[in-house]
Amino acid sequence: MKRVLVMMVAILGVSLLACGGEALEVQVDEGPADVELAQTRQELVTCMTDCPNGTFISCTGSTCSTLEGRSVTCDGVRKLCPPAVCPGDYRSCSAMDGQSCRAGTQPCCRGDVEGYCYCIAGRYDC
Repeated sequence: MKRVLVMMVAILGVSLLACGGEALEVQVDEGPADVELAQTRQELVTCMTDCPNGTFISCTGSTCSTLEGRSVTCDGVRKLCPPAVCPGDYRSCSAMDGQSCRAGTQPCCRGDVEGYCYCIAGRYDC
């Protein structure tokens, strides 16, 4: 009886191996997955600048830089401030605000409308 039991266990063991026991294991190469995972973990940053026409522009990417009052660049793509639309050749009011002056009033551009900056204590107040 013991021989029969040993023989049955041996046959069952061989049968399981023949049916794919270890061959069913799948091995995964984790090298490229680590690289992809590392690339998705990069943090995003946002750059923003106030434009002379009173608006602002911004962009988001893995790298960014700002040229204050002119443009922002994210991941190599540059975004420019929109041009001010204003009557005449006036400077934007936001660009004149806080600049030094002697006296008087200067016309300026508020978006697409003419405005004025007043010289108060040696600085334009717009």
